[in-house]
Amino acid sequence: MCLVVSAALLFGCSGGKPTSIPPIPPPDPYLITAGDTLEVIVWREAQLSGALQVRSDGKATMPLLGDVQAAGLTPEQLAEEIRQGLVRFVDMPNVVVRVATSSRRYFMIGNVGAPGMYDLRPNQTFLQALAIAGGFTPFASRGSVRIIRPGSPAIEPDYDAIVSGEESDIVLQNNDTVIVP
Repeated sequence: MCLVVSAALLFGCSGGKPTSIPPIPPPDPYLITAGDTLEVIVWREAQLSGALQVRSDGKATMPLLGDVQAAGLTPEQLAEEIRQGLVRFVDMPNVVVRVATSSRRYFMIGNVGAPGMYDLRPNQTFLQALAIAGGFTPFASRGSVRIIRPGSPAIEPDYDAIVSGEESDIVLQNNDTVIVP
């Protein structure tokens, strides 16, 4: 009897085959873009620490170093570039760079709890964006949602299929507009 119960717990109701959940891929690293506001912290060097704005040319002006290329790098890569540049001015600089404000946005319009413009986080999905915007209103047409992506055909996510796991969630891109009729 114990053996039967153990087998049932091990294999569940899947016809004798153990179920496995596919591994979640690691998120893509965040790449700094023009318009981002960065916070640079140089440990024990308050005059070198502070906010940097990434200009349209992809560069930011860092005290002592002048213009440094920021766009296209991860915050960790930029911290290393700044650290290497500061070595000639500061003894063993310890540098941290974080994105204070991202220039990436997406828009939620229509029958959601809080339509508007939102900051786009790395690997943010349609379902996450929907949750941030307060979800569907009672009048929403879940089956007619569209994602308008600049330069691409409209995407029509199937909300029910995504929630049930039949389809993959859609990763949003900069300037996507989610329309919920």
